[in-house]
Amino acid sequence: MPRMSLAKLSTVALKKELQRRLEALPKLIARRDELNRQIADLEAPGAAAAAPTPEKAPAAKKVARKVKRAKNPVSLPEALAQFISGKKGVSISEAVAGVLAAGYTSTSKDFPNIVKKTLANDKRFQRVARGVYRVKG
Repeated sequence: MPRMSLAKLSTVALKKELQRRLEALPKLIARRDELNRQIADLEAPGAAAAAPTPEKAPAAKKVARKVKRAKNPVSLPEALAQFISGKKGVSISEAVAGVLAAGYTSTSKDFPNIVKKTLANDKRFQRVARGVYRVKG
């Protein structure tokens, strides 16, 4: 139930709302007292042994996924530099295809993103156009 904003109500409406809340007060106090009694019963000495404990289902064992890291003779920036050298500009998808065709292996699920970050962050490469890189020099 959405809460109503009291700021926009007239004085008459505010008085009615105040009366409604005052009428509900004895029920709320009785409910509070009942809950406090239940809490006291639960916290009493010996109540912990008598209280039933809910049985939890055993948690599923987490199996660590071990991915064997690819062993490459050269680093990714070196492989990219070898592939891109001598070309005016290479797109990221061409760079990915060329490096993989040259024998570079990767177990990454998002290898094009790694190539994109390498081309953007390594100082050996220069951005020619959007998504197109070349080797500096």
